[in-house]
Amino acid sequence: MRKNIAQRLLMLFLFFVLALVATNASAAYSAKQVWARFQATAGETLTAGNVVMMKDADGYVYKADANDAALRPAVGIIGKGGATGTKVEVIAFGIMTGWTGLSEGVPGYLSETAAAVTQSAPAYSQQVGYAISSTDYVVAFQNYFDSSALTVLGTLSGATPLVLEGATADEVESTIAITDPTVGDQTWTIPDLAANSSVAYMASTLPTNAPNAANSVWGASNALVYEGATANEFKTSVTPTDPTADRSIAWPDASGTAILSSLATNAPDAANGVWGASNALVYEGATANEFETSVAPTDPTADRSIAWPDASGTAILSSLATNAPEAANGVWGASNATVYEGATANDFETSVTPTDPTADRTIAWPDASGTANLNCTATHDYGAAAVDWTLTVAEMQCGAISVTNANGAINAILPSAVPGKTYTIINGSGQTVTFKVSGQTGGTVATAKWALYTTIAADVAEVYELP
Repeated sequence: MRKNIAQRLLMLFLFFVLALVATNASAAYSAKQVWARFQATAGETLTAGNVVMMKDADGYVYKADANDAALRPAVGIIGKGGATGTKVEVIAFGIMTGWTGLSEGVPGYLSETAAAVTQSAPAYSQQVGYAISSTDYVVAFQNYFDSSALTVLGTLSGATPLVLEGATADEVESTIAITDPTVGDQTWTIPDLAANSSVAYMASTLPTNAPNAANSVWGASNALVYEGATANEFKTSVTPTDPTADRSIAWPDASGTAILSSLATNAPDAANGVWGASNALVYEGATANEFETSVAPTDPTADRSIAWPDASGTAILSSLATNAPEAANGVWGASNATVYEGATANDFETSVTPTDPTADRTIAWPDASGTANLNCTATHDYGAAAVDWTLTVAEMQCGAISVTNANGAINAILPSAVPGKTYTIINGSGQTVTFKVSGQTGGTVATAKWALYTTIAADVAEVYELP
């Protein structure tokens, strides 16, 4: 009987030892010292050493994760764990052991691996402890606090001391990064804004953007200041004139160079103002009134280039809406000439070209209608024959007509009469020449003589012949 009791006691003792060994083997992490703890309900199975956070939705604690905005910040580390729905011990301040290879004196942070601690600070950098040996952390979760009511925060160290979550708890945050100051203490002042207004910052792709830095942009009194590509004493400031009402200036969806004005008050309808309108430049003139001059190009069918001459003067205007080179009835300038297309747009034009002057010249058009007399001579060689010569329209415009080399009486015939036109006939043909309008009688000029004729009605009449 006693032997059975002793055997039972021995078996019970061995079972207790095995259970204790198994418990210690499974408890890799444990608390050495606890100064602040609280009890919570597990939202999932938790074990000692798990770093946890508390969800607002149910008040339960879950494994914390620096890489998941919904599972941070951490509020403590599990001292005694349990299954889902059971009560667990959460240590907020104390000493925990069970790690290996810790760098003594280096902080521990909430890891991007769920429920773990790391000594490599992740993007979301919440410090949860401090290694005091290669195996032990002093955990201090009370250093996470709500700073919304703080009036003085002190000094935040590091290149990215502030990370802002935004209105939505997700994996995307805004990090405020500070460039290491090199010229002394810097102060950023938030202005005294009116109600319902906000601060808008100027974003820059330039990592060294700052006043006077190359390529920088910054604000000045009522101006934006541009440094330019070279950091020197020269800047470009864009300053609006003090507005008398709300104004809106829209940058076009295009690249190019702005049109500048030396007029301080340049604006639509301002005296001497110039501005753009639909497909036009508009000029106010010296007087601000309801009358303006608009310069509008005709819709081009290809790229066009119009060059202003290096001279002062007044532009020549045209009443022809489609006036252009080669256009019907068009008039345009060419090298030392004015070119006239005529009523038909074709390959033929009339150019008026002055002889290179040796002094200032003035040509006055008479106050009359008529056809101009050309200073030219129409010539014809009969080729030792006597075939009639009918002048062309161009030849009949000349004032002198010369004939040569005939073998019999010949005719020089105008295709039509030009009323009032005078002709000088020079006969070197060796034969008598009859000068007349087609279908008319005309007159004769002996060989080796010259004669003066004028047009009367439908024919010509001799005025004088060399005796």
